[in-house]
Amino acid sequence: MSFQLTFQDIIISAVLAFIITALLINSWEHLMRSHKPPAFFNYRARDVGKILQRCYRLFPTDIIQFHGETFRRGMKVHVTTIQMKDFEGQLIGLSKENMICVLTNKYIIAQELNKIHDMYVCLEDKQAQV
Repeated sequence: MSFQLTFQDIIISAVLAFIITALLINSWEHLMRSHKPPAFFNYRARDVGKILQRCYRLFPTDIIQFHGETFRRGMKVHVTTIQMKDFEGQLIGLSKENMICVLTNKYIIAQELNKIHDMYVCLEDKQAQV
Protein backbone atom coordinates (compact mmCIF):
# COMPACT_ATOMS: atom_id res chain seq x y z
CA MET A 1 0.00 0.00 0.00
CA SER A 2 1.58 3.23 -1.09
CA PHE A 3 0.42 6.78 -0.62
CA GLN A 4 1.40 9.45 -3.00
CA LEU A 5 1.04 12.97 -1.64
CA THR A 6 0.78 15.74 -4.11
CA PHE A 7 1.63 19.35 -3.51
CA GLN A 8 -2.10 20.10 -3.55
CA ASP A 9 -2.75 17.55 -0.74
CA ILE A 10 -0.08 19.18 1.42
CA ILE A 11 -1.51 22.68 0.90
CA ILE A 12 -5.07 21.52 1.65
CA SER A 13 -3.99 19.75 4.84
CA ALA A 14 -1.99 22.82 5.99
CA VAL A 15 -4.96 25.14 5.43
CA LEU A 16 -7.28 22.70 7.20
CA ALA A 17 -4.90 22.44 10.16
CA PHE A 18 -4.70 26.26 10.36
CA ILE A 19 -8.51 26.61 10.38
CA ILE A 20 -8.96 23.93 13.05
CA THR A 21 -6.24 25.52 15.24
CA ALA A 22 -7.78 29.00 14.88
CA LEU A 23 -11.21 27.66 15.86
CA LEU A 24 -9.80 25.90 18.92
CA ILE A 25 -7.88 28.98 20.09
CA ASN A 26 -10.90 31.22 19.54
CA SER A 27 -13.18 28.84 21.46
CA TRP A 28 -10.70 28.58 24.34
CA GLU A 29 -10.35 32.39 24.64
CA HIS A 30 -14.11 32.83 24.59
CA LEU A 31 -14.50 30.21 27.31
CA MET A 32 -11.84 31.86 29.49
CA ARG A 33 -13.38 35.32 29.07
CA SER A 34 -16.83 34.11 30.10
CA HIS A 35 -15.53 32.43 33.29
CA LYS A 36 -13.28 35.23 34.55
CA PRO A 37 -14.99 37.39 37.23
CA PRO A 38 -14.81 41.15 36.66
CA ALA A 39 -11.97 42.86 38.53
CA PHE A 40 -14.13 45.54 40.18
CA PHE A 41 -15.95 43.00 42.39
CA ASN A 42 -12.77 42.14 44.30
CA TYR A 43 -11.87 45.81 44.63
CA ARG A 44 -15.33 46.83 45.81
CA ALA A 45 -15.69 44.08 48.39
CA ARG A 46 -12.27 44.73 49.84
CA ASP A 47 -12.23 48.54 50.11
CA VAL A 48 -15.83 49.73 50.24
CA GLY A 49 -15.59 50.65 53.94
CA LYS A 50 -12.52 52.83 53.43
CA ILE A 51 -14.05 54.46 50.38
CA LEU A 52 -17.25 55.33 52.26
CA GLN A 53 -15.30 56.80 55.19
CA ARG A 54 -13.45 59.02 52.74
CA CYS A 55 -16.73 60.08 51.11
CA TYR A 56 -18.17 61.03 54.50
CA ARG A 57 -15.11 63.24 55.12
CA LEU A 58 -15.30 64.85 51.68
CA PHE A 59 -19.08 65.41 51.91
CA PRO A 60 -19.57 66.29 55.61
CA THR A 61 -22.93 68.10 55.46
CA ASP A 62 -25.63 65.52 56.16
CA ILE A 63 -28.75 67.72 55.70
CA ILE A 64 -29.41 69.16 52.25
CA GLN A 65 -32.07 71.68 51.23
CA PHE A 66 -33.10 71.41 47.56
CA HIS A 67 -36.11 73.18 46.03
CA GLY A 68 -37.80 73.49 49.43
CA GLU A 69 -37.34 69.84 50.39
CA THR A 70 -35.03 68.48 53.06
CA PHE A 71 -32.87 65.46 52.35
CA ARG A 72 -30.79 63.65 54.96
CA ARG A 73 -27.74 61.41 54.73
CA GLY A 74 -28.74 57.80 54.15
CA MET A 75 -31.97 58.52 52.30
CA LYS A 76 -32.51 56.69 49.03
CA VAL A 77 -32.91 59.43 46.41
CA HIS A 78 -33.60 59.63 42.69
CA VAL A 79 -31.63 62.38 40.92
CA THR A 80 -32.19 63.83 37.45
CA THR A 81 -29.46 66.11 36.11
CA ILE A 82 -29.90 69.06 33.77
CA GLN A 83 -28.65 66.77 30.98
CA MET A 84 -31.59 64.43 31.81
CA LYS A 85 -29.42 61.63 33.17
CA ASP A 86 -31.03 59.69 36.01
CA PHE A 87 -29.46 57.79 38.86
CA GLU A 88 -30.71 56.40 42.13
CA GLY A 89 -28.91 55.59 45.35
CA GLN A 90 -28.10 56.42 48.94
CA LEU A 91 -27.34 60.07 49.71
CA ILE A 92 -23.89 60.49 51.30
CA GLY A 93 -23.76 64.24 51.84
CA LEU A 94 -22.94 67.72 50.59
CA SER A 95 -19.46 69.21 50.19
CA LYS A 96 -18.28 72.76 50.81
CA GLU A 97 -18.09 73.18 47.02
CA ASN A 98 -21.87 72.60 46.83
CA MET A 99 -21.61 69.08 45.39
CA ILE A 100 -23.68 66.11 46.50
CA CYS A 101 -22.49 62.52 46.65
CA VAL A 102 -24.73 59.52 45.93
CA LEU A 103 -23.79 55.86 46.38
CA THR A 104 -25.49 53.74 43.68
CA ASN A 105 -25.34 49.97 43.21
CA LYS A 106 -22.23 50.24 41.03
CA TYR A 107 -20.81 53.75 41.40
CA ILE A 108 -20.19 56.65 43.74
CA ILE A 109 -21.42 59.76 41.94
CA ALA A 110 -20.58 63.36 42.81
CA GLN A 111 -22.72 66.01 41.13
CA GLU A 112 -22.89 69.79 41.47
CA LEU A 113 -26.11 70.83 43.17
CA ASN A 114 -26.76 73.63 40.64
CA LYS A 115 -26.65 71.05 37.79
CA ILE A 116 -29.43 68.94 39.28
CA HIS A 117 -32.84 69.37 37.69
CA ASP A 118 -34.87 67.24 40.09
CA MET A 119 -34.29 65.17 43.22
CA TYR A 120 -36.80 63.24 45.26
CA VAL A 121 -36.90 60.52 47.91
CA CYS A 122 -37.62 57.05 46.47
CA LEU A 123 -40.93 55.42 47.36
CA GLU A 124 -39.43 52.58 49.46
CA ASP A 125 -37.61 55.10 51.65
CA LYS A 126 -40.72 57.25 52.14
CA GLN A 127 -42.74 54.23 53.30
CA ALA A 128 -40.00 53.22 55.75
CA GLN A 129 -40.04 56.71 57.35
CA VAL A 130 -43.83 56.71 57.94
